[in-house]
Amino acid sequence: MIPTVTGGNVSVFSLILRVVIRFAMPHPFRLLLLLGLLTLPAAAQAQYRRVSVGFYNTENLFDTVPSPFYDDREFTPDGEKRWNTERYRCKLTRIARVIDDAGFDLIALAEVENEAVVRDLVATLGDDYCYLHRTSSDSRGIDLALLYKGDKFFPAEVRLLPSGFGREWFYVRGSLIGEEVALLVAHLPSKYNSRERRARAAERLLRTADSLLQAGHNRLIVLGDFNGQLDEPPLRSLFSPRSDGSLAAGQLSDALHSTATRQGTYCWDGRWVAYDHILVSQALLSGDGLRMRRGGIFIRDYLLENPLPGQRNLPRRTFRGSRYLGGYSDHLPVFIVLERQFAHSGENPYIRNP
Repeated sequence: MIPTVTGGNVSVFSLILRVVIRFAMPHPFRLLLLLGLLTLPAAAQAQYRRVSVGFYNTENLFDTVPSPFYDDREFTPDGEKRWNTERYRCKLTRIARVIDDAGFDLIALAEVENEAVVRDLVATLGDDYCYLHRTSSDSRGIDLALLYKGDKFFPAEVRLLPSGFGREWFYVRGSLIGEEVALLVAHLPSKYNSRERRARAAERLLRTADSLLQAGHNRLIVLGDFNGQLDEPPLRSLFSPRSDGSLAAGQLSDALHSTATRQGTYCWDGRWVAYDHILVSQALLSGDGLRMRRGGIFIRDYLLENPLPGQRNLPRRTFRGSRYLGGYSDHLPVFIVLERQFAHSGENPYIRNP
């Protein structure tokens, strides 16, 4: 599980040490140790809080009810996928297992059909999550959503931002363990679209992120399925990371640059590729307050299937074409861990200080 909280109770620790010194140590050493112990509370007052932020493309998390607003016949009992209640419940259980196992404090989701699906997923989870969802203009009827633990994150603003290609960006701003943070969740056009269309969407995303930073939202996290690697066309000119992770354009850095090259998040044409990304602003890499400590790809054996001998593992997905496999998703989740230090134990980590 991703660690979310660290810290200690100095007073209890000091009390235990005093008891040990009193009854277990010779008299000449007690005074010296007690004098040293008096300085321990002042030095140990600093406390840390850690939170994890993830992203997961759920691969077509649809319910079984036909929609009057878009064509989802493929995912109905009579459709091509024979998407019935049993398969829907299995899918919910699969996705819930991943989220519960990872223990993310916030997790953005892609390819959820509607709010009812998100609500069903939250009810299936073993852990306690709140959710945010807005209906997008996507022609397939797939939306973005955010699940969060209410004791870590307090949303202040939620809205869709225009993307220029129909599936809007999902923007959420709020207080994350006392620090204002903005999240921009994106699902860029797939490779079945033209290179020009994909390039325009990527450029629009970067411009939107830059506008948010210029508006004063210094702690910005951009996360989502970019349907491409950062160093390949048409993303290369905008998002290709330098050796330190900073991007070729804009004011963001690739939070996964040290891990994404070792393991992809998706298989394209039989090859592992990093399509799911988390980008962070400079304020989350240096300075005071909330800072990123690490990033990674969440991998468990049950998320992978064993292909033919001599081949690499593949994501254990729900469908391969029209063949039902009953797996989890064709993507792996990605995440970052953020940490904030508090000057003294009396500071409330969940209230933004003036």
